[in-house]
Amino acid sequence: MRTDEPCVADVDPQALEVHRAVLAAPDPGGYPFLTPYMPRAHDAELRTYLAPALAGRESVLLMLTGDSATGKTRALFEALGELAPQHRLLRPSTSGELLRLLLAGNFEPRTVLWLNEAQRFFYGHDAEQAAAELRRLLISTRGLTAVGTLWTDPYWEELTRPGRAGDPHGQVRGLLDCAACRRVMVPDHFSDAELREWRTVAQAAEAGGDRRPADALRAGVEDGRVVQHLSGGPALLAAYRCGPGSHFSHVEHAVLTAALDARHLGHRRPLPAGLLADAADGALHPRRRPSGAAWADAVLKALSTGERDDGRRTDIRHTLTAMHTPLTRSGSDAVYEPADYLVQHVRIEPADRPGTPSLWRAMLDHTTDADDLLSLGWSAFQRGYLTQAARLWHKAVVVGHPTCASFLADLLDDDNDPRGTGRLWVAHHAPLYDPDGVRLLLGALHEAQRRAAVDALMRREPEIHVDCDDAEAVAYLLERLRAAGLQGAAVLLAARAVETSEATDTGPCADLLASLRTLGLDDAYRVLAARAAHEADAADMALLPALLWELCTHSPAHAAVLAARVVAEIDISDTHNVATLLDTLREQGLRDAITALLGRAPQRHADLDDPEAVCWLIQALEQLGQTEAVHALLARDPGASADCSDPDAVPWLVHTLLTYDRSEEAVAVAARAAGETDILHPASVAELLELLHELGMRTEVATLLDRGVVTHADVDDPEGIGELLVALDRLDEGEALASLACRAASDIDVSDPEAVDVLLERLEEVGQKEAVSKLLSRAPDLQEDDEVPPPEEPALPWGIALDGRPAGRWTWDDLDLA
Repeated sequence: MRTDEPCVADVDPQALEVHRAVLAAPDPGGYPFLTPYMPRAHDAELRTYLAPALAGRESVLLMLTGDSATGKTRALFEALGELAPQHRLLRPSTSGELLRLLLAGNFEPRTVLWLNEAQRFFYGHDAEQAAAELRRLLISTRGLTAVGTLWTDPYWEELTRPGRAGDPHGQVRGLLDCAACRRVMVPDHFSDAELREWRTVAQAAEAGGDRRPADALRAGVEDGRVVQHLSGGPALLAAYRCGPGSHFSHVEHAVLTAALDARHLGHRRPLPAGLLADAADGALHPRRRPSGAAWADAVLKALSTGERDDGRRTDIRHTLTAMHTPLTRSGSDAVYEPADYLVQHVRIEPADRPGTPSLWRAMLDHTTDADDLLSLGWSAFQRGYLTQAARLWHKAVVVGHPTCASFLADLLDDDNDPRGTGRLWVAHHAPLYDPDGVRLLLGALHEAQRRAAVDALMRREPEIHVDCDDAEAVAYLLERLRAAGLQGAAVLLAARAVETSEATDTGPCADLLASLRTLGLDDAYRVLAARAAHEADAADMALLPALLWELCTHSPAHAAVLAARVVAEIDISDTHNVATLLDTLREQGLRDAITALLGRAPQRHADLDDPEAVCWLIQALEQLGQTEAVHALLARDPGASADCSDPDAVPWLVHTLLTYDRSEEAVAVAARAAGETDILHPASVAELLELLHELGMRTEVATLLDRGVVTHADVDDPEGIGELLVALDRLDEGEALASLACRAASDIDVSDPEAVDVLLERLEEVGQKEAVSKLLSRAPDLQEDDEVPPPEEPALPWGIALDGRPAGRWTWDDLDLA
């Protein structure tokens, strides 16, 4: 393990981007950087997910999501300081640095990978490869801990939503959806109980001379947004909303607006001064435009340091600035980023504002990052600025974006590219190293029946230039070549791929084998099958079953070799993986491998801490007729060792023990679960309550409810809350039922009509009329069936000009880009 990385305990919270609390005004200052910390429900939840990985068990990527300035980063800082103070902290700053760190083997047990503001790592050239590598490590290696934060909207929702053409976030979504990733949602406001608790914290701090917690309480008592007021975010937002000529001058406001709009339109990298100056200058009324060559430097200094040249301030109480300058390389030009709180809260006021013409021109002139050019092109396209989208995507292709060429080709058609010169340019200039980029471009040109452009692309021989490391991407490209009738190119690519692609990645390797089989490339199939049998990652139990199925069906000898390797190398104490492997071997009829694995006596060596895995292993053994092994495993008393914090797994273990006439052990597990299980997830708690009731364990039912189930159950899960309400009704727990119903009706997000409908149905089912009335009083009118549909927008075949008027006819040749 590297020793040059600092330990968690040695890293300053400011270096980790924990927000500084603003000073009360007037106030002499001199406070410590951190204010007192008050643990909340999400703090307990994140510790539950961190503990196993930090103890060397299942690896985890813990993602905290929520609004800006709600305490996500501080929560991670506090948890790691308590649970892992001596772990080394890895802090990459870009997706490229993350990828290099992972490939170098620096992410290992007893390190923590810090991915604060994880959008930095989940967008960009290297984001997909970094996400795929991180997912592979988390699944295949025990004891790895990664933590990160994301805004729910837009980042989490965008990254976890199935993508558009080319699925630009497919690997990131796979990472965030995988079993190793745990999401913890951080509320944007304090509950009434938390406000009361914070009042005690604030009084103690004020008695010691620190007024900041009390000031935040006074500012946030009405809406519960105390944490935001600690950082000064609402005050900064109010200052911006006052408009130009108030807290911010007209010029400062124009520069800040340009920065915010650029970020919302897709410019994720820090913004150069020239872009902001040109955008603001064009947006200002001529009488407001500043004179002098250095005006932009003075304005940007005032916005990023908080101090104007005349000594007046732009920041909030000498603490929170409207912009900041991220760390860059020594000697490089300064770049700027707007405050996160403004980025999140200004973007919807007014909704979907299109940006000024001068901003679009400045972004085209000054943006050099290929990923930002792609994103800005999408924003232009979605707003109807078709010629601007063409220009931005053209520049993205020129600077080497791997997949943008297909989007430019799709934008062009027989009307705006009647001679086909635009699509020929794309075919001649598209980068060829990325198999996804080549596949998407080939598909766009082939489906548009632009044979000349297809021929131009294939004359550049992409089949000998694409990177073959990613077996899955190569598999999809082979399918596209086949569909386009380019069998010769497919054969050449396949010959390269089976020799050089990464055969250790089991899932992509299975995909590539399937493509080779579909294309009838038997010789290539045999080469890759032999490599897979000897090189495939034997520890990747998530994707190994698919590879074994492919080999068993079409190359049984290689399947037997791979199965023997896996059986020999598997950690026999890893209960989950052993159960998975037994099931896979049974389904594929690999009897020799089954015998070898059973010969290693998993019933004697399997870990017993994961109740779900134990039950799965028992089931796998039973299906193989290994009754004696099952009883040997049960004789080790798995209930005594089981981790009872997972309310989903406990009922399965209890029912399994009852099936084998171990009622005393089953009752003991259920009793432990009542005092230890995670109470945040309402559906799981409902199932456990039903189980305790079924076993006649009234005392344990009371124990579980007394732990604050009603107070802490996640009301953002309306279906789970509904199940818990029904369970409480069945158990005749009237007081708890009424309390939960009232809390859910008061706190649910009423802007989500589906969630409101689900909760309303359940409240009516359990007869909670008062809660029904409360919810209906809060919910918007959902009965809009008679709403008059909006008028159809006029057809704009040529898009919109930057000034908002319908664009006239244009062609690729008119843009003069070639």
